[in-house]
Amino acid sequence: MALTMFSRIVRSNNPVSAPVDDELVMADVDAGKYYGLNSIATTIWQSLETPVTVEELCSKLCESFDVSKDQCSKETLAFLTELESRKLISVEG
Repeated sequence: MALTMFSRIVRSNNPVSAPVDDELVMADVDAGKYYGLNSIATTIWQSLETPVTVEELCSKLCESFDVSKDQCSKETLAFLTELESRKLISVEG
């Protein structure tokens, strides 16, 4: 399913994560994969603890980081699409 700004997403319970310095390290034990998330990706991941629309997520990111709405939307959708392809998030609509 193609993600849009109105898609409601939530993170999967599969990956285990832990903070390391100013980043988050995440392990998908089932897939045998490890990921290092920078501060923006960490904020996104933490925001997905409860279901949220991409639009709501981008609004939060624009308030917290120096990024334009257009750039935020484009990069967030790309990152979320990657997370979805790895089955690390669920899309509810």
